[in-house]
Amino acid sequence: MICRAILWDMDGTLLDSEPAHAAAFHDALDELCLSVPLDFHDSLLGASDDTVHAALSAASGLTLTLPEWRAVKWQHYQRHATAITLRQEVAVLARELARQGMPMAVVSNSTADEVALCLDASGLAPLFAATVSRADVVRGKPDPEGYLLAACRLSLPADACLVIEDSPVGAAAGVAAGMTVAFYPQHPVPSASIPAAAHYISSSEQLVSFLLAAIGRGTA
Repeated sequence: MICRAILWDMDGTLLDSEPAHAAAFHDALDELCLSVPLDFHDSLLGASDDTVHAALSAASGLTLTLPEWRAVKWQHYQRHATAITLRQEVAVLARELARQGMPMAVVSNSTADEVALCLDASGLAPLFAATVSRADVVRGKPDPEGYLLAACRLSLPADACLVIEDSPVGAAAGVAAGMTVAFYPQHPVPSASIPAAAHYISSSEQLVSFLLAAIGRGTA
């Protein structure tokens, strides 16, 4: 089936925002006088705040509730968000697809405030007909709920949507939703963590070729 809409992950896919999340996370830990193993944050790439909060509580003895933890991290994230940059090759592609009238949405495990801040600051917000944040769903990625909700908001069936993701967690969500998934990571990831049904993309040129074939268009 030809894909009739594109559902984009935000952090790490459209935006190089993972460093800001990591910096805010570690600043929040410093404020709370807590510590975790060096690879703790990287091991949870793409995970929602509630998943991180549960793992952090177990690993560090964090006693804050999830809303309290989010509030502490949010104060630091706003400061680090000024350094967030676009993945330029992806942003150029998204803008051109929007110009051609392709329906698109953002599906993120980030909070509604984080999604709004990043899309507005980057200038990408007008490209998307819908956004889905962690606040919009009961279960975050890797559950497919967010992607299924985005398809519903675009009035399309799941199998008519193409998902573009950079994390195994997000790719798993897209696959579970029954969608075509392009997995385009910023950094190498263990092959065993990539869902078998996801299409691994290793370059921006390959992403363009795959996307154009998926949506049945010759050039972007």
